[in-house]
Amino acid sequence: MKKFLSSKGFIFLLPVSISGIFYFFTASRQLTFANYGGDGGDFLAAILTAGIPHPTGYPTYTLLGIIFQHFPLGDPYFRAGLLSWLPAALGAGLLAIGAQKFLPENISPFQRTIISIISGLVWGLMPFLWSQAVIIEVHGLQSLFLVLTMWWLLFLFKEAPNQKNLFLFILFSFCFGLGIGNHITILLFLPAILFGFFYASKNGNSTRHIIYQIIGILLGSLVYLYLPLRASHYPPINWGNPQTFQGFWWVVSGSPYQKLISNITSIQVITRISALAGLIMEQFGIPGIILGILGAVQYTQKRNPVSLALLYIFLAFSVFSILYGTDDSLAYLLATYLVFVIWIAVGLSILISNKWKKYPVGKILMAGYFVFILVNIPKTIQMINPRGHSEPAKYAQSLLENVPKNAIILTSSDDDSFPLWYYHFGLKIRPDVKVIVLPLTQFQWYQQILMHTYPKLNFPDIISQTANQNQNWGERIPELNPQHPVCKSNIIQTPNRLIIIVCSTGESFQFDISGK
Repeated sequence: MKKFLSSKGFIFLLPVSISGIFYFFTASRQLTFANYGGDGGDFLAAILTAGIPHPTGYPTYTLLGIIFQHFPLGDPYFRAGLLSWLPAALGAGLLAIGAQKFLPENISPFQRTIISIISGLVWGLMPFLWSQAVIIEVHGLQSLFLVLTMWWLLFLFKEAPNQKNLFLFILFSFCFGLGIGNHITILLFLPAILFGFFYASKNGNSTRHIIYQIIGILLGSLVYLYLPLRASHYPPINWGNPQTFQGFWWVVSGSPYQKLISNITSIQVITRISALAGLIMEQFGIPGIILGILGAVQYTQKRNPVSLALLYIFLAFSVFSILYGTDDSLAYLLATYLVFVIWIAVGLSILISNKWKKYPVGKILMAGYFVFILVNIPKTIQMINPRGHSEPAKYAQSLLENVPKNAIILTSSDDDSFPLWYYHFGLKIRPDVKVIVLPLTQFQWYQQILMHTYPKLNFPDIISQTANQNQNWGERIPELNPQHPVCKSNIIQTPNRLIIIVCSTGESFQFDISGK
């Protein structure tokens, strides 16, 4: 029995099962804005139409989403949600196994098992990861790629490639390439990986093996070929229409969002730095903070290559999150939290052997931390549970049910557009209406997509790629199509956030999307 409890299978399955069960029973069942889930409608529409979501295109997520839609389970929303919570749960199990490699050799196998399982549960039940695992977003899947990349780094620093394990090295590198296709910020790991290559070569690993791993990265990154291949079919969700190199680079480089990097004031930087400690506290509590700091100090003092790589990853993702000028930039702290969980594991290994007189104080304190994790589960559920926050679903369903026949719906932002995209394009509800996002009509690529999506509408001529000359392009569509009723949407910021829709036929609609 004791041998089974110390087995890798048990260490893996326990965090996976516990995390997965909680994810399943708290996962959203309808489109929601909860937990920074505003992009859910865009992702769902892209998956269901084999299209291209907003930059950076997220081809790995989209392709896997398309595959998951073929599972004979639930409805399209449930199958897309499965792509969030299942990888997150698997990542918790893999982290539990990987955490063992950071622990000292002077603790017993049973103690290593307990610490590993606690580490997996700390990661899996961490409020932020949990919040992303239960909505339609890329970060649940990204958490798995982050854990796999951390494993790869460990192998680079601690294992020599041979005929038995070379496949694992290549597999990890391939997964890193796929991770780039899921969320490009994983490239911040690259300096640590290059350091790992350098260290591995100094320890006798052949150049040939390193080249194999570089090829693995490149093969995984080929997932980006999905973008031009699908763009050529003109799906209705086709950001940037990346058939040309210019359009491809616009999407992959995140061109519309580059201005957000460092787009904050010095006061905001100071505020965010001070807020970082609070965010870490929110994830792990005061006991976790103490354990993480203890483990970080102990592990960093060793000055081995792994400890330096961990410190770099912690700082790199923290700095990027601080400097990225959006309210949801905390999503980029996921790798920071991953490093902190590893430091917590090291802190637990230091704690567990402590005794006072004959009392095993360390074991008692570790048991107390485990109880602390369990006690905080109801609080986490209350904080992140997206059920009951289905305002965007209610908005899209109600509007499409009541809007006049053959209406042209002019939307004004992501919040009033993405839900309609999911229901109109993804679920094919009300194919008679036309949904046009006015801010996007300044772009030539969007004008081209509209012409292919709604070939029976009359559109202005495409005369220029410059935003200034095209800024009224979308406003001219109603006058060119007088036979179609026009409904125009605006978002009003009051104590609540309201979507106001006024139609040319006299109808008006109002929807509260604040979730209050």
